[in-house]
Amino acid sequence: MVSWLIAGLASAGCRKAAEEDTKPPELPTITADTAKVTRRTLIDDLIVRGTVSAIPNEDVKVSALVAGRVNSVTVAEGDTVRQGQVIAELERQPLLDQRRQAAAAVEQAKAQLENARLNLQRNEQLFQRGIAAGKEVEDARTAVAAAQSALEQANASLNTAERNVERAAVRSPIAGQIVKRMVSVGEQVDGTAAQPIAEIANLDRVELAANVPAEYLSRVALNMKATITTDALPKRTFDGTVIAIAPAVDATTNAALTRIRIANANRQLKVGVFAEARIALAEHANALVVPPPALVRDANGTAVYVVMNDLAQRTDVQVGLEKPDAFEILSGVKEGDTVLTSSVYGLGEKAKLAKPEPEKPAKEEEKPAKDDKVKDEKPEKPR
Repeated sequence: MVSWLIAGLASAGCRKAAEEDTKPPELPTITADTAKVTRRTLIDDLIVRGTVSAIPNEDVKVSALVAGRVNSVTVAEGDTVRQGQVIAELERQPLLDQRRQAAAAVEQAKAQLENARLNLQRNEQLFQRGIAAGKEVEDARTAVAAAQSALEQANASLNTAERNVERAAVRSPIAGQIVKRMVSVGEQVDGTAAQPIAEIANLDRVELAANVPAEYLSRVALNMKATITTDALPKRTFDGTVIAIAPAVDATTNAALTRIRIANANRQLKVGVFAEARIALAEHANALVVPPPALVRDANGTAVYVVMNDLAQRTDVQVGLEKPDAFEILSGVKEGDTVLTSSVYGLGEKAKLAKPEPEKPAKEEEKPAKDDKVKDEKPEKPR
């Protein structure tokens, strides 16, 4: 009898253990944020960085064309100048003296030429009468030619002297802004490019010189649009266009210089500022996107957790373009699906989503009962 009882108890225990083994494991319950799968346009862009510079031939260092002492400088850094505007004046008196000397040399050359012509006429007459020799006539003709050359040289010297007087006024060759003033009144300049008076740049349009890595060169083309930002102007963006790509790659950096033309109508971008450009390589219109935190990448692949009826199911997806604020999903989900955006790692295949607790209504402040008020009141004393 006892043995039967023991055998029955053992059989019941085995059945209970078998039922516990076949029972599916309980799903974890989590609290997580969710988001909808939406559609939007994503831009596949390339970020390059470089320095803002003026357009070639629109950033010049202006020098005096003649040597002399600076009498006046009429501009300073930041001033706007017109093309042809006088920005400095050199001392004119030495140049005026040179012009007078050149004019006197012209008059002297004219007199010598006139004398040589008269001498030639006289020798030709004497030669016809047989008094002068032929060599004397030839010498007279040579003297006329030499006098004519001397007059032309004197005229050229006079023209140069007159131009030098005009060059005492140093003018801006372009319209723009004064980037840097390099001399002051009273200084001596030598009239060469080695000693400029001021640097002038036209900042209505500027360029960003940036290096594009070699692996992206096949995707970058002329006239592509770019958006430029700089830490110097954190709340501003500027529109740019790719206008030139260098035909050679620098062996040191494995990149090619690319020039991006930028409209700068208000002249807010300054020469020398470090800036960043986003070149739009391609546009992914109407793309399915999810927030980046929704994506899970592990040994089992890439997936998101799609929520349906408070149950989050792991779903494998194929990812396309990745942006800081959105990932493009090529397959696996559809528009309007709800996905987890937090607590997604270590969930397994499924998880229950806890329902949010309803907010409790605020309790009304209890008012004191009338009876209590009456009790608190003290009876009046008899008079």
